[in-house]
Amino acid sequence: FNPPPPPRKAGDDVAEKTEDELMHEANEKQNALFIRNAGIASLAASALLAFGFNTDSHDSVSLMATFALAGLAGYQVVWGVAPALHSPLMAVTNAISGMTAVGGMLLLANGASETSGIIPDSPSHWMGAIATTLSFVNIVGGFLITGKMLDLFRRPEDPKEFFELYAIPSALLITGLGAS
Repeated sequence: FNPPPPPRKAGDDVAEKTEDELMHEANEKQNALFIRNAGIASLAASALLAFGFNTDSHDSVSLMATFALAGLAGYQVVWGVAPALHSPLMAVTNAISGMTAVGGMLLLANGASETSGIIPDSPSHWMGAIATTLSFVNIVGGFLITGKMLDLFRRPEDPKEFFELYAIPSALLITGLGAS
């Protein structure tokens, strides 16, 4: 049984929009979105050009261009996915973040014999550190979200899991790296 709709007052007339008006509004909204995305891409291209004009190394320009194109492609892929597919996409992005973390660590290792400190000292080292950090954040977030999703299927009589104990070896590793 559905209740009757609330009574309408005399001044509450609802104006129906025609298909042409709805299509015009949708086109305006899509146009504004494309203008915004084109502006962001133009700013990124300008920043890439400014970096290229101010650096003396062809390798740095190549690394920055690869990083910028990968970021742009990732942005377009993630925002182009329907909301129903975000859970499977999370698994794929965790795999991609794993590859990004490996690439970042390889960049950090590039020329490591010439440097003695843990602080990055070249553009490629900084890019490697940023890529590794962002990948780490994405991977941890993916595991947390996946854990919450799996908890939805947990029965009350299932035994408790103690994943927080894995923080002990992580803290030891981070402390050791900080001390070195």
